[in-house]
Amino acid sequence: MLHIHKFGKFQFLGIALVLIISALVIWYPRIQFRQDKIVVAFGDSLTRGYGVVPPERNYVVYLSDYIHLPIINAGHSGDTTSDALIRLQADVLDKKPDIAIVFLGGNDFFEGYTSEVIAANLKTIVHKIQSNGAKVILVGGDTQIASDYEKAASKIASDEKVFAYIPNVLNGILLRKDLMYDNVHPNEKGHEIIAQKLLPALQRALLEN
Repeated sequence: MLHIHKFGKFQFLGIALVLIISALVIWYPRIQFRQDKIVVAFGDSLTRGYGVVPPERNYVVYLSDYIHLPIINAGHSGDTTSDALIRLQADVLDKKPDIAIVFLGGNDFFEGYTSEVIAANLKTIVHKIQSNGAKVILVGGDTQIASDYEKAASKIASDEKVFAYIPNVLNGILLRKDLMYDNVHPNEKGHEIIAQKLLPALQRALLEN
């Protein structure tokens, strides 16, 4: 005999809510963003993808795959914030981006530059990009290794009112052999984690006019 279960009001609402949430989870990653949006990733070897095998699977490529849009990789291995400032016009501003991901400072740390130097350069970079009409997603490195640099980046994000600040993006990646190519650069798996941390901010930026 067929048994028909009669749902109560709250049971029905609960099931409906689960179905709605499931639909949103499926739908959100498949949003079709405007194809005329220009996104630039501006950084050093971490953005370039140094050490990643195969070389094209860096966080920039992962993000591009997630959003189904090309992203200009303006990463240059070895760059300090001072080096990046010199090429800012040609590699970022001349591209007229809608969104710029800025991920710099690691080489400043290794070369012994003070947090004041990185703060001054990053502030100029962020200010010029935003004055050019682009949203900035500013990325921080790791608070345990370079806490002064992270504080500087956080203050710039607040002072300049960047679209999004992603702090401590290397936390949980550094010092893990399974996620690192060497002592400094993440491998493909590490880059995938970085991309996943940046993705929500990038999606929000793309959804805004």
